[in-house]
Amino acid sequence: MKKTPEISSFRLSPLFRELDRDLLAQIAQHATWRELDAGDQLFAKGEVGKHFFLVKTGLIKLFLLSEDGQEHIMEIVGREQLFAEAVMFMGDRYPVYATALESSRLIAFDAPFFVTLLRANPDLCLGLLASLSRQMHALVTEIDGLTMQSGARRLARYLLAQPAHKTATGRVIALPIAKHAIASLLDIRPETLSRIFTRLADDGLIAVDADRITLLQPALLKQI
Repeated sequence: MKKTPEISSFRLSPLFRELDRDLLAQIAQHATWRELDAGDQLFAKGEVGKHFFLVKTGLIKLFLLSEDGQEHIMEIVGREQLFAEAVMFMGDRYPVYATALESSRLIAFDAPFFVTLLRANPDLCLGLLASLSRQMHALVTEIDGLTMQSGARRLARYLLAQPAHKTATGRVIALPIAKHAIASLLDIRPETLSRIFTRLADDGLIAVDADRITLLQPALLKQI
């Protein structure tokens, strides 16, 4: 039997933050935990969308497949992020594939039940609209960046956005996903991404040690 999540595990998410405890309790009763190992598929494109999800730990890859089987990553979803809420308004079918990039723990919310709550609760509707609006704004910004900026600019922006810790030589980041996945996310060919990494290293802006990147000149990366 799948365990029901505690209210405390999701109440701080922006979608639920303003809701009273009785409503949160109803939502919790119709939610379950999901645990995935790296590589496990959560759902497939075209599958009936019965749930939307909140990531508690791990990373989830949302992607599409071309006719020749090439994978194009649409988004990497991390800790405390909601995804697939829009499936409630898109014909009830998932528009992408979702796979765990690493061991992940999620809360799965019952989408049909949530729609019933939306019909009766204006505050919940406003919360969902705000959540979807934030996602749309982020996607528009990302699309603008992908179409208007060069590959080096995209990579520099990506590196600067990653969590880092300071050392004597610079800011050190650990790439959260493989470089080929970063290439897909940034819409750059893998071989082109490798050349950009090499160029940035040759220019003294970064140092590369496998998936450990040291930002030697963050200010110059910002200028890029």
